[in-house]
Amino acid sequence: MEHQCKSFLSRKRLRENHNKVMRNQLLRIREDNRRDIQSATENMPIMMETPQVKRIKSEEDEEEDDDDDEKLSKKVRRKIDVKSLDDPELDEQERERKWRALTEDQLEDVTLELYRLGSFSPPYNSFDDTMPGIEVVDAQSDMVSLMAKRSRNRGEVPTSSAQASSAPDSRMLAIARQGMEGDESMFSVEEQLETQKHLWSDKYRPRKPTYLNRVQTGFDWNKYNQTHYDQDNPPPKIVQGYKFNIFYPDLLDVTQTPTFTITPCDDKDFAIIRFKSGPPYEDIAFKVVNREWETLHKNGYKCQFQNGVFQLWFMFKKYRYRR
Repeated sequence: MEHQCKSFLSRKRLRENHNKVMRNQLLRIREDNRRDIQSATENMPIMMETPQVKRIKSEEDEEEDDDDDEKLSKKVRRKIDVKSLDDPELDEQERERKWRALTEDQLEDVTLELYRLGSFSPPYNSFDDTMPGIEVVDAQSDMVSLMAKRSRNRGEVPTSSAQASSAPDSRMLAIARQGMEGDESMFSVEEQLETQKHLWSDKYRPRKPTYLNRVQTGFDWNKYNQTHYDQDNPPPKIVQGYKFNIFYPDLLDVTQTPTFTITPCDDKDFAIIRFKSGPPYEDIAFKVVNREWETLHKNGYKCQFQNGVFQLWFMFKKYRYRR
C-alpha cells in the first residue's frame, strides 16, 4: 500500500508539472497571437473592427471554455470505486492501466478515500501471498519479544533471567559455607515487613535477595548447669549465635555496602534485624534473640561485603553464674 501511494503521488506531481508547462506554453502562444494582432492592426488601420470582433469572440470562447472545463471537472470528479482499482482478480497490467487512466482530481479523491478506509494500516493477507524472504512472526511471539525489549530498555530483567541471576552461584555458596560447624542448623524464617515503596521501583523490578542463614545452638555449662545437670541429663540448648549470608549478585551500585539495623520487639527477649541494600533489592528482616554480642574477630564476629555476599556472623556473650 505504501509503495502504491508513493507511485500515485509521483504520477500526480508529474501531471501537475506537465499541466503547468502546458499552461505556460498556452499563455506564451496567446501572448504571441495578441502581439501579432496588435502589429497587424497598426499596419492595417482600415480593418479596425475585425480584430475587435475576434477579440469579443475570443472572450466568448474563453467563457465557453471555462464552462466546458467546469462541466468536464464535474464529470471527471465523479466518485470512483476504490475496490475496483484493487480487485484481486485483475492482473497487474489491467490494474496499472486503470490507475493510469485516473485524472489528477480522481487520483486525489482515491488517495483520500484509501487513507480514510485503511489509515495506511497493512491489510491482513494469507501466508500464501507472502513475498519470498519475508519472515512471518506470530502475534503472541511478537508481543512477548516486544515486552522483553521494553523491559530491557527500562533496565529490568525478564523473570527467567532474574531467577537465574538472583540464585547464588557455586562461588557464593562456597564463601557462605566457610566456617560452618556441625552444631549449626538452617535459619530461614522471615519477618513480614510493611509495604515497601522505592523511588526506583518504576525503573527496576524490586525483589528480595536470597540467603543462607544458620543459627548456632549448644549447651551453656556454667556453674549452675554443672551443678544441676550432667552429660546424661544435659541442660536445654540455647541460641549461641547467628551467621547471616545474604546474596546480592545483581546489586547495581557495588560501592554501596548493605547495612543492617536492630529494633526491639514487643517481647524484650527478641529483636528484629533488618538488612538494607540498594536497587533492585528489597529489605529483608529476621527475628533473633535479643542478647549482647561479641564484637571481637577472635570470638567469631564478622561483618563484611565481598563478591556479592554480605556476611554478618556474631556470637552472644557468655555470662558467668554468680551466687
